[in-house]
Amino acid sequence: MPFVIPAALLNVLRPPQRLHSTYERLLGTEVELQIVAATHAQARDAEHAALTEIERLTLILNRFDPNSELSRWQAAHAPHVPLSLDLLNVLRLADHWNALSGGALHPGADAFGELWKQASLSGHPPTPATLARQASALRAEPWELHPDGSGTLIARYPIGLNALAKGYIVDCAATVASRCAGVRSVLVNAGGDLRVIGGRGLTVAVADPFTARDDAPPLTQVRVRGGALATSGSSHRGYQVGDQWYSHVIDPRSGQPVRDVPGVTVIAPECVSADALATTLSVLPFQAGLALAESLPGCEALIITAGGEQHATSGWRCAGPRPARLKPVLARAGRR
Repeated sequence: MPFVIPAALLNVLRPPQRLHSTYERLLGTEVELQIVAATHAQARDAEHAALTEIERLTLILNRFDPNSELSRWQAAHAPHVPLSLDLLNVLRLADHWNALSGGALHPGADAFGELWKQASLSGHPPTPATLARQASALRAEPWELHPDGSGTLIARYPIGLNALAKGYIVDCAATVASRCAGVRSVLVNAGGDLRVIGGRGLTVAVADPFTARDDAPPLTQVRVRGGALATSGSSHRGYQVGDQWYSHVIDPRSGQPVRDVPGVTVIAPECVSADALATTLSVLPFQAGLALAESLPGCEALIITAGGEQHATSGWRCAGPRPARLKPVLARAGRR
């Protein structure tokens, strides 16, 4: 009688199936998915689940889509508008990080972005009085969230949740995919903001903020396992106003583009926390930023200042040599 191997044992003996795909123009950037599952069909199912979740949440949180829930809420300016659980979650996170950062991370920072865009067209920076008026407006509460799950928007300036929304979407997509049948590990990487669930982790290359070359060799590496990584860089994006270049990262407390921190890399348990902390540390003085990162469980950070110095939390670990200058602008994920 021929020996028959049970199906359960076959699943154990069968080598895992790896799926690696890249999609353009998702979340305003390139999105990379890496999924390891027992079978190719299961990997495809997990990929579909992640993409469906990204699409669903983008329709809620995308400020640039006039039909998104966030945009419709801003356009309505009505009291007690019922809000989805996901939008409520991100608004609560915005309140939390605004308080935790002392105003360094504020959903109204995009209002300053509009002023600096206008300045790049006129060739003249915004006047101190204009920036002061907008900074004063940001000191008031932007919204009120009610116990019944509704919200009242108070602010009359643009609300942007990008510093949180992308990380939130990456976390949700990775979680949904990881719960699919047969899945062993998941990576979701949205333009350098990534979440890893399962597997042995991966090595992320961190490049140099002081060169615009995309093909420049990485200067260091960091290991991410069972957590998230996010980056913030201010050297290559911003506003040209006359003969002066200004960073796109703006301190919402003053309206001034940041100058002192051109690059930050953060490791955290979730991508939304890494995303928020990376933006916050780009704005705060590096000493205050390191102290904040040290106070948060599971969070580590590397801050690069304008003079090229590196400042890291006590638990920061690199997978390779630590050079004088590093770049957290685009993380390149290696195979798990």
